[in-house]
Amino acid sequence: MISTVEESGDKTTKMRKRAIIKGKKKRNTSKRIAEFEPLPPNSPTTLCTGDPLRVPLAPSTDLPWPNRRPVEPEKDELDIDIRSVASLKYIPESDDDFSEILQANSPARTSISGYNSSTCTPESLLIPQIELEPSDNHTSSQENSELEDDERIAKYKTRQIKLSGVKSGRDYEQSKSLAETNWLKVFPNSNLPSTIVYYNIDDDDSVKEVAHQLSGLSEVETPLIAYRNSRINGTPTIFYAVYSRNPKKVKKWLKEEADPNSVADLKDLFDSKEDGYKPVPVKIPLLAFAILLEEPEIVRLLLTFGANPLVIPGVLRLPVIKPAIYRVSKSPEGITKEFVENVSQDDATKWCTDAVVFNRLKLATNLSIRYDLQKADTFKITARQRQLARDPRSKMDFTPLFKLHFDIIGQDLAVKKIIQELLRRKMMKTSPWPCESTRDRPTVFIFAGPKDHGQSKMVFQIAHNLGIPFFSFTESDHTLYSEPDGKNDIVERLLDEHVGSNTKPGEASEFCIFSLENVEKMSSGALDSFFTGPIKANREGFTSHDFSKTIWVVTTNILNPMITAFYEENQPLTPEKMTGKEGRALMSAMKKFVRSGTTSLSVFADYVDSIIPFFPFSENEQFALAHRALWKLRSQLLKPINLTNGYSRNLLGNIKLVTEKDYQCCRMIAKSYNPNEGAGSMKQAVADIEREMFYHFLESSEDAISEKDEKEITEYVLKVEKENDAILVQTGNVMPKEDF
Repeated sequence: MISTVEESGDKTTKMRKRAIIKGKKKRNTSKRIAEFEPLPPNSPTTLCTGDPLRVPLAPSTDLPWPNRRPVEPEKDELDIDIRSVASLKYIPESDDDFSEILQANSPARTSISGYNSSTCTPESLLIPQIELEPSDNHTSSQENSELEDDERIAKYKTRQIKLSGVKSGRDYEQSKSLAETNWLKVFPNSNLPSTIVYYNIDDDDSVKEVAHQLSGLSEVETPLIAYRNSRINGTPTIFYAVYSRNPKKVKKWLKEEADPNSVADLKDLFDSKEDGYKPVPVKIPLLAFAILLEEPEIVRLLLTFGANPLVIPGVLRLPVIKPAIYRVSKSPEGITKEFVENVSQDDATKWCTDAVVFNRLKLATNLSIRYDLQKADTFKITARQRQLARDPRSKMDFTPLFKLHFDIIGQDLAVKKIIQELLRRKMMKTSPWPCESTRDRPTVFIFAGPKDHGQSKMVFQIAHNLGIPFFSFTESDHTLYSEPDGKNDIVERLLDEHVGSNTKPGEASEFCIFSLENVEKMSSGALDSFFTGPIKANREGFTSHDFSKTIWVVTTNILNPMITAFYEENQPLTPEKMTGKEGRALMSAMKKFVRSGTTSLSVFADYVDSIIPFFPFSENEQFALAHRALWKLRSQLLKPINLTNGYSRNLLGNIKLVTEKDYQCCRMIAKSYNPNEGAGSMKQAVADIEREMFYHFLESSEDAISEKDEKEITEYVLKVEKENDAILVQTGNVMPKEDF
């Protein structure tokens, strides 16, 4: 154990610093890091792999900066005493909060508190001299415990998560082919875990058979209770649905009232059958299990249906961009049993007291998941909203609509207004409502704001989450324009096809979405024949179509000046500002403009239910967008290698993208964000990373891709070289591919 000594006047203060010493004991001398010159505002973002032929772009000659920028130390690089955070009852929400905690808990390192996170320019930082103290029996025992923890963490770092009773995909198919009759009926108990994992959720017969088998595991033999209460050897069956990595299966269990806060007492979380491995038992919440499987879409589903985000230790998820664990532990060596037990003291996180499990959870709780956990903790769905969403008088369950909170980055006000209005429309169709004049009218939204800030994605996710058809039209779409007689029947034909009498029983949807993009570029005449004409015909009795089943979304950029000015004047945007006096003033101004008659938006003035502003992304939201883009790239690279000569042939695959510090990579990508261009402005930065990874793939080996590569997963590690604003790609661990 090392003691760090720093002198101030006549007093000497000692501070413990955890470290593992192998071989000789080392002594560090006092150093001082020079102050750094701040960067100009428009520094270039470049990427390279270290190839001398691929030189990063040089900085512009008209900018006052040096050719090589010194590296700025970050808070996670300051060797903070891990004990000062392990004992905290409060996890900091921001960099400023974290500095205050460090100042209060680490008096010997008062220079750390001078770090100004708002300017990212550190004051002079003193690295104190390190001296050694004689060790006693307690210290020796503690170091042995730390060594044991470190060895276990390293050993299990790449071990696959396993669920008892689940066969490999190959073994399952072989056993199934040997059965001459129904597979489930022959071996219902022993094969049900594997069947839940591998059955086809889109095949109605398989779904019915699984539901029947689940009923046999329940006290009451009805499928509704079966999904909710069924267990296999004490493990809730929803764990097997999550283990399938299939969001549609998980959604099926959740809609049948399975508990998103289920807990399983797993005797061995990893595959520990080989020599040298011991079982790792854990009593794990379902949400943590999904995070360990690295399935963000399933994590969002669980949060949508009410999973408790607080089961994840706060030190792993707060602050969202760079959580406290990165500031107190640069490597797994800081994660010992003592530390884990200290940060997992409350009732919700007591399950996470094993150093191996904690470290794996740290690696899996990436920036996107941290953002979703914060959303779930701050953007609450009330019990009343959930009750209305699941009203049995309607065949459509609106609970998946709450997933918009996690599907859409930012835009909390838009999500809130959409949920409120659609729940209102649902109640109008199933209950007496005082406003009879609007009962048969369509639902109309105007989405206003700078382009590519979630407008189109919002429309898609509403339709996808509710499982309803949607149709998108642009100004160049010829179907917008009327026939020579002035009529346009495209809406009526689509209604007949998807929500009218021409659909088969059970296939008719309760709603249908029509999206009109960039409506300011469309003529009022086209909009009148396409939108207003059919509604008037319905009102006058010339058509029998039910337009109350239609949702119209109109997107426009014409209100951008109002929205941008509001955003700039009221930063940071808070729920109080958006729904308070300032927000009401914005809404009033937008309504007056729509009714002014100066643009084609006036066609919708008498029908619009809500004008919804979409704002530029905050810094946290930019980072979350960047990480989701990286995760999409990761999913593409993980596709299996296939050496067959058919359509499914794929030579670039079985690559697992790993980011050592995801916030650093996301910061590099977010530098390219342009509020006028939205999320699309960051696509080029992600494309540059994809290009670098392909170059690394070409140069990493001279051998042809073989059957051996089909059976292995190779990690590609992204590392940020801050002094050059570059992202480097390196080869990491190579591990057997899971037969799944």
